[in-house]
Amino acid sequence: MQRQNSWWVSLVVLAFSLAACAPNPVRAASGTVTAQAATGTAAASGTPTLLPVTPGPSPTPSLTPYPSATPRPTRTPTPTPCAVQAGTVTTLSVPSDALNYPIDAQLYLPPCYATSGQRYPVLYLIHGLNFTNTQWVELGAPAAADALSAAGEIAPLIIVMPSDRKDVRLDPAFVTDLVPYIDANYRTLAEYRYRAIGGLSRGGGWSLHLGLRYPQVFGRVGGHSPAVFFGDENNLLAYARAIAKSGPVPALYLDIGADDSQRQSAAWLDQVFTWFNFNHTYLVQPGGHTEAYWSAHLADYLRFYAADWRPGHETPPAVLSAPTPTATRDFQ
Repeated sequence: MQRQNSWWVSLVVLAFSLAACAPNPVRAASGTVTAQAATGTAAASGTPTLLPVTPGPSPTPSLTPYPSATPRPTRTPTPTPCAVQAGTVTTLSVPSDALNYPIDAQLYLPPCYATSGQRYPVLYLIHGLNFTNTQWVELGAPAAADALSAAGEIAPLIIVMPSDRKDVRLDPAFVTDLVPYIDANYRTLAEYRYRAIGGLSRGGGWSLHLGLRYPQVFGRVGGHSPAVFFGDENNLLAYARAIAKSGPVPALYLDIGADDSQRQSAAWLDQVFTWFNFNHTYLVQPGGHTEAYWSAHLADYLRFYAADWRPGHETPPAVLSAPTPTATRDFQ
């Protein structure tokens, strides 16, 4: 009996000792409830709670979510609501050290540019021989941009339509004076991926010359009924060879009317791009070397230039410095 009493006493003492070593029941319960509440909130809302971060060198710091059974939702850019239906067209006079006279240009700004606060991709369009910088406006480029962006088919964009005074010094003035001026004075996405160049007839010759020579400046290049400059063929071949060797390869678009007397230029360019294995669009369509032809295909041109651009890009990528032009052959 005495041994049994001793055994019971030892058992009671051991029980009290274990109880004294247990964690505070209030703290444990509180911690459990807090953890469950955080997880439950994330699962219910579909949006994980985000930890605070310290901004790094990137303009948009990444966010690290708490662990959660619910996958992080995909974020779809939402365009800024805009009640204005039409953009604005104004006239610019851009100083140029390379030309020693200003580059005159028509400038299209998209609807709500003044109030949106966002940054935009830029399209440069060059007119044809014996026309002025108003040609693309008269063809309807601003109105087409308004309609397509309002329908959600393309992102809102800035369009710059400069004058060509038949001066070969437009290269380098285009990339050393005009492009930096636009990026410095307007809210652009100043990277080649968000910058395109195109032109019709002689302007197409310029757009292909500049686009192939400076692929780090223009990510999309179009030639509409292009007229390759006399003597510029070897330059274009050299530019294409350099792109094939080290890139980047711009997106390329060529089109020509079936009745155009200058079809040989577009056909030759198609052969060059095919030879270097460049992905490109080449279209021969009904029509001639006329404004009626170009106006009829404006919407197609803008869809091409804006194909990789989406609404909601409000943070600019790194700004590229203007390239230093290298020696090139004269052409007419």
